Amino acid sequence: MFFILCFVPLLFAFCLFTFVFKLKISHQLLAILLGLAIVFPISVIQYVVPTTNTFQNMPIVGTMLKSLIIYGLVEELFKTIVLVPVLSTKSIKEEYSALQLLFLSFLLGLSLACFESLVYLFDRLQIANNKGAQLLYHHIFLRIFTSDLIHMSCAGLCGLFVISKRYNNNKSKISYLFLAILLHGIYDFFAGFQNNLKYFSYFVVLLALIECRVKYTALTKKE
Repeated sequence: MFFILCFVPLLFAFCLFTFVFKLKISHQLLAILLGLAIVFPISVIQYVVPTTNTFQNMPIVGTMLKSLIIYGLVEELFKTIVLVPVLSTKSIKEEYSALQLLFLSFLLGLSLACFESLVYLFDRLQIANNKGAQLLYHHIFLRIFTSDLIHMSCAGLCGLFVISKRYNNNKSKISYLFLAILLHGIYDFFAGFQNNLKYFSYFVVLLALIECRVKYTALTKKE
């Protein structure tokens, strides 16, 4: 039951985009499958990277750099790489508005987030069972949904970067990609704390959603 709940946001978005915003099911399934496909290479990279802190005298700096590079840079680059063929396909590009292309980007980000949440929840269940402890599910689900939102909004920024050339005098807005990397890295940095600093990650999620809206409006204002 708990594993099924991991995919509720993805299912809700799929239905919303299908029946309200008229995205084709085939295009949405492509975005979902590509989101799933990049889970494996991202997980491999994060697994093989050493966990030791290079900055022994400055652990906070080391943790921040790891969050920015391993979680921010790696994940957002993979999202961008797979979004390029999706959003640049002639049939999709000509058929959909900028808003619909943004929603496809959201769906890819949600797909990645939901599969990551499934892995995270399974890992935490294993740890809890080995220790004979009880898993606090409300904490897990709070993290799952905040993780879904940061992945979704950052994927949206990556998608806006991909389509920005179409709306910005044939020039790409590289700052959108940098912003996605920065926000994702900062989110993971604060989400890793076990004290009150973790609540800053919620503000980062809110900021990412706002920035996604602001960048979309700025990019398409001429329309």
